[in-house]
Amino acid sequence: MRSQEIARRYAAALYQVSVDDDAVQRMDEELAALATGTTDGAEVRRFLAHPLIPRETKSAFLADAFPETTSRMKNFLELLIRNRRETYLDLIYDQFVTIRTADEGMIQVTVSTAQVLSDDDKSRLSERLEAALKRPVRLAERIDETMLGGARIEAAGHVLDGTIRARLSELRKQLEE
Repeated sequence: MRSQEIARRYAAALYQVSVDDDAVQRMDEELAALATGTTDGAEVRRFLAHPLIPRETKSAFLADAFPETTSRMKNFLELLIRNRRETYLDLIYDQFVTIRTADEGMIQVTVSTAQVLSDDDKSRLSERLEAALKRPVRLAERIDETMLGGARIEAAGHVLDGTIRARLSELRKQLEE
């Protein structure tokens, strides 16, 4: 849990600076790109975590890999590297989203599906969830290739499991009775 606390502090600081600069959306997008790039790329993650690679090399790598980042984000990355917290990028992004969502009075909703949802599906799902929850939602999509079909929705500590696996399990229980 200590890593969560550390990530929350960095995320809170970055969020506050983003609010002050009126650049929350931009920082969110940049941090998402960085977190996704380091989470999805196992080699990138190993590179950043390797203790023998000099800080300057890591900084140069991130600057080359993500050239579109703002100077504020570059400074933030330099701070992470200087403090040896570069492997916390994905945790920091999760905390940033949590802080932003709460600050904007939204609910974070994670939708897990077997394949990517179309923009139209995302829009309709968001509208229905906002109507049901009576608050704006921030939709995060997670692809789970182990799913046979359907969707699993997590929001505000509740889970709605509409996957085929869950339906089959429920059907099996009914047949066993």
